Amino acid sequence: MISYPKGREILELVQKGIPVTMTIGVGTRHVQEFISGQSVVFVAIAFITMMIISLAWLIFYYIQRFLYTGSQIGSQSHRKETKKVIGQLLLHTVKHGEKGIDVDAENCAVCIENFKVKDIIRILPCKYHLTITLPKEGNIEGKNTFV
Repeated sequence: MISYPKGREILELVQKGIPVTMTIGVGTRHVQEFISGQSVVFVAIAFITMMIISLAWLIFYYIQRFLYTGSQIGSQSHRKETKKVIGQLLLHTVKHGEKGIDVDAENCAVCIENFKVKDIIRILPCKYHLTITLPKEGNIEGKNTFV
């Protein structure tokens, strides 16, 4: 195998009409001519850097997961307090033509369903109106109780 500059040199000799004698034989590959030491070092450093970043992400992910799992266990003790506070919110029955609640335009801020006449809603201190009958994912007891 010959390099590109050596091939160009041979081509120039042939184009000038100078006879060129060559022998073809089985040789070895000269990989080091095509791969510089700097590129090998660069690839190695890039690989190690990516491995460190991946490992850091994995550690961070599992720490966050562990902390989240721990916080869920602690939050179960607060469920009674949450239910008590929610139970203290004002209840209101939606009436047709009522001032302050437009049945056709307003909806629950949690489940995004429009209010219907005779729906029982809770009024939050911030004046949001929330229905009591939400899907099971939104309640504590598995009944139609708003959380």
